[in-house]
Amino acid sequence: MNAVPTRRARRLIVSGVAGLAAVTLAGCASSSGGGGGDAGGPLVLYTWAASEGDQEQWADFIAGAKAEDPDLDISVEGPSFSDYWTKVKTRLSGSNPPCLLTTQAARAQELGDLLMPLDDLIEEAGFDTDEIDASMLAGMTVDGTIRAIPYDAEPIVLFYNVEAFQAAGLELPGTEYTRDQFISDAKALTDGDKKGLALAPGIFIPNAWSLADGVPAVTEDGELDLTNPDFVEQIQSFFDLVAVDQVAKAPEAADGSEVSQQAFTSGAVPMLIEGPWMYGSFAEAADFTLGVTIVPSTSGSAAAMTAGSGFGIAANCERPEEAFAAIEALTSLSVQEKQAEARGIVPARIEALPAWAEGKTEGAADVVEALLSDATPQRTTPTWNQVETLMTQYGVQGYRGELTAAEIMDTIQNSVAG
Repeated sequence: MNAVPTRRARRLIVSGVAGLAAVTLAGCASSSGGGGGDAGGPLVLYTWAASEGDQEQWADFIAGAKAEDPDLDISVEGPSFSDYWTKVKTRLSGSNPPCLLTTQAARAQELGDLLMPLDDLIEEAGFDTDEIDASMLAGMTVDGTIRAIPYDAEPIVLFYNVEAFQAAGLELPGTEYTRDQFISDAKALTDGDKKGLALAPGIFIPNAWSLADGVPAVTEDGELDLTNPDFVEQIQSFFDLVAVDQVAKAPEAADGSEVSQQAFTSGAVPMLIEGPWMYGSFAEAADFTLGVTIVPSTSGSAAAMTAGSGFGIAANCERPEEAFAAIEALTSLSVQEKQAEARGIVPARIEALPAWAEGKTEGAADVVEALLSDATPQRTTPTWNQVETLMTQYGVQGYRGELTAAEIMDTIQNSVAG
């Protein structure tokens, strides 16, 4: 879970399929007559629930929430992640619509009209938002009101092969990493066709690179701002990692994120920018020590783009108080600690962060904590799918030096705006 149109946040699948009994799969909940409106029926959580891994995750969430509130009754239904963003709109307009929804901070603006403002419910329940990562709450805010409570806060990081760095005589980066040093290290790790950094197509990682220097692709008002000279400069510097610095290969437009991930975990390429949710999968697949540092910034200071998801309430839900009580249980400290330990998600509750540190290499948790201290959510627009598609198409030419970032960003901005 790319985090917007494709799910880059591929969670770890844990054992315990018996927990699936807690989840009512797609179709069952809606036909039971217990959707969002019938008093006394189960609250339906409509989410991405097509895969076995997703089903297990929601079963774990619900089991943890029921430990907080034994009377809680939640069933789950929903399509695949890629289909969710269109089908949720149809589902809410049908009979017996669900009360509970999931969203990503990156997609909250897109689903804004479907999600109930939660501020009054937060105040009535005495829910302390100060205990939740501020960047993710900002990402879940639409038109000045909070529309979902996040359960994770994932700052994008740079993974690296510790042994490769040591063999090259390089200092291991930690909570600070300048771009000059990063490029120097990447060149030292590059040998002909063997490059220092693996890249995937799309705008997700270039956007994280830009936000490490504090430059967003979308304004705080929600306007697409791809032709902003500062953003163009950031994207050009990312393209130059291939075209000028020659420390990475240009990705192919048809490549999925698994291509760059495989290049990294196989040891063929020693660095990769990705989300911390991938730590467990990478550690299991790689036969080297996994290092974690910040996405390099010009100053070397830690600043992050965060990605993450949360639970919201459908705007047409007739049981909002009950639904919010369910969200409180689903995002409780104990649930987030268990999710961090079992699935490797970086929890949105600040107090639960130490649970993510369990089993990680030395310094990994320090990097995540440093990044969250200066984090910006990945803001997008309702047209972001088009942005992603066009960046995947034209970005390859940017990496190859055939088009400049200014030309590509202008093409995308005008195509989407038009």
